[in-house]
Amino acid sequence: MGQLLDPKQAFFYGQFVQAAYIMFRRDPSQLRPEPQAHDIPDGWELGAWIHMSDFVLNLKEPEFYGIVCRKVDEPNSRIIAIRGTEGAIEWIDDAAALPTPFRQVPNTGRVASGFDKIYSTLKVVKRKLAEDRAVAAAAPGLPEAPETFDGSFGDQLDQLANSRESARGVRRTAAEARPQRPMVVTGHSLGSALATLFVMENDTKKRFDITTSCTFASPRVGTLEFARAFDQLPINSWRIVNTLDVVPKLPPHIPLLLEYDHVDTAYPFTSSAFAKNSLVCWHAMETYMHWLDASYALRPECVP
Repeated sequence: MGQLLDPKQAFFYGQFVQAAYIMFRRDPSQLRPEPQAHDIPDGWELGAWIHMSDFVLNLKEPEFYGIVCRKVDEPNSRIIAIRGTEGAIEWIDDAAALPTPFRQVPNTGRVASGFDKIYSTLKVVKRKLAEDRAVAAAAPGLPEAPETFDGSFGDQLDQLANSRESARGVRRTAAEARPQRPMVVTGHSLGSALATLFVMENDTKKRFDITTSCTFASPRVGTLEFARAFDQLPINSWRIVNTLDVVPKLPPHIPLLLEYDHVDTAYPFTSSAFAKNSLVCWHAMETYMHWLDASYALRPECVP
């Protein structure tokens, strides 16, 4: 399925996931954290925040969960990065494993109900960039562009892209083809599951030209039917997995009862050779990054 894993490229994509983690951990109460120097790789800029709302215990408050970045000199090229779980409530979300049709693409098999419900809460929040300020300065009497959008996660990303293109002077009729929109989708843990669902939604709606899905510590997202449908997509699919990590073993595969299966293509490693053995160290994004590039620091508590 596409090209074999390129460790340097996978490490590069992982830096965007780490950026989401770093920005969140500085102040978890911030819904629109601004990146600091070196959070996001050079040549890229933050274009939008991704929020998520927990659905258990009637908790509806959104939380910062990911980033939409674009290449500065190629503004139609984007990387979507979604972080993983950081709290007990989110792990309860993960554990909701009853198979259900994926509501965005119901004819491609079933997915874990928790992932489907979480996916439905994702919100894209636009960040003002240079072209937005230029438009506002040129027409001060006009209302500002909306900061949030409607519809599914894929619909919202499409509306964000349309607003960016319009601000740059791109005009087209409904019958005209959209411009090329190269995109890479990446995530860790729960973020990997959400990234996988977006790739499947986009295959139906064709809003973006996804070239690569690069996931770290992904759980099983859907049933055999869903996984095999995903495997037919014409993209590079790199599913990087620590064989000691517990999360990729969830939800369980129980024949005839819970027939969950992984999407392709697995690139396994074992962290015991370079990191301490613990649930945290097996799953930490830093462990995955260190496997790809040994110069990347492990978490202090994971250094042997």
